[in-house]
Amino acid sequence: MDLVRRRGLRFAAAAVTLLFALGGFDQLQMPVLPMPEDAAASAEEIADLLRGRVDDHVDRRWEDMGITYAPFALNLDAPLLHWCWPEQKPGIEARLPPEGVPAYTGQLHAEEVERPLEVRFWITSPAQASRLVAAARRGTEQCDDRPYDALSDVADFDRWGWRGMQALVTTENWTEDGDSGARATIVAARGALLAEVSWEWEFEAGGIPGRLPLLQGAAAAASVLAAVGGDPTNPAPSDARSAASTAMADALPPPSVYGKDMTLWSSPEGASHDWVCSRAFDENVYGGAPAITRRLIGEVSVREDVLFLPDEQSAEQARVRPLLWAGPDEGGGRSCEIGEADSYSIGQRLEPFVKDPWVGEIEALAVRHQGEPRSIGRDSVAHVAVAVRHGSTMVYLRWQGPAGTDPAAALREGRAALTRTLDLLPTTGG
Repeated sequence: MDLVRRRGLRFAAAAVTLLFALGGFDQLQMPVLPMPEDAAASAEEIADLLRGRVDDHVDRRWEDMGITYAPFALNLDAPLLHWCWPEQKPGIEARLPPEGVPAYTGQLHAEEVERPLEVRFWITSPAQASRLVAAARRGTEQCDDRPYDALSDVADFDRWGWRGMQALVTTENWTEDGDSGARATIVAARGALLAEVSWEWEFEAGGIPGRLPLLQGAAAAASVLAAVGGDPTNPAPSDARSAASTAMADALPPPSVYGKDMTLWSSPEGASHDWVCSRAFDENVYGGAPAITRRLIGEVSVREDVLFLPDEQSAEQARVRPLLWAGPDEGGGRSCEIGEADSYSIGQRLEPFVKDPWVGEIEALAVRHQGEPRSIGRDSVAHVAVAVRHGSTMVYLRWQGPAGTDPAAALREGRAALTRTLDLLPTTGG
């Protein structure tokens, strides 16, 4: 890229970001989606309000092999402003969203923009929501070290009762054809609600990003926030109302029940805590449904995921998706590939599992690492996962720990830990 082209892009982007910062949003009128009187106070209410806009395309190309891919949705545990990923990551942990709380993620169709909006919502405490908005604002400063042809601008956001920040990034080589692109993101809080809404568009290389897509996206984003946040003249939600997702989140056990020094995962890179079968849960999110996810690390590695699907068929599809693939017609959606130097001390097993009223399957395996120990500092790993369903509610629990000299005993320990958690979970609302 020549210097003239770089300067031209920087000048064009600067013009758009100046509008972004100086009040382009002031031209927005009433939101496109209807604004309810009261703000949503549960993940179920959020899903109901946005249901008609969800991108619900399911990839069935591999369905004959027992594999279906859910509608794309950004993982709930991805950092806020996940596109701002500097080579040096100090402070990125501060942008990790709340875990173990009712949440929602999905892509929404909007008439105002060509591509779907990417939205995520969490119901947490007002204090934590405010802290994360502040962390996102600080996180935009990390984008200053991006390549020369990437630009960003930040401004306040204060509309429809939501307060936070809005960021815009414009960069070269957005597409494989070399076209440029822009992404705008709003991170804002309204009481106990935390939201992130993003939209993106491309434009001709070396051209002007365009003010219209920015304002069209802003209108659609503000509409989504207004639909979830309710009439700004009414109080912001201070806590969640009675709902199945709220009861489920409250029922999760304290981290200490799984082992010593257990805490929330501190790394934004989930695979670093997936000690074997390193393809994580990322591809198994179901967009447009209330969800709860929590990841714990310490003496062992634990992942807990709950999805509240619209019907039993989609719940069953979501149930088998994270399981290890066992071949055609055997269900499951991902493989467990181990290194050439490694071996199974206990091979993969997938068996029926029933814990009334939960019905599904349990998988187990233990891997022995040959040669130098892995970065986790262990020479063997035991893996146990339970994927069960009750009605339209799906639960996936995964435990990984050291296999030691008795991998069978380690697998029994993992199974017992997950069964105890399952016993705690309420079964209403499924």
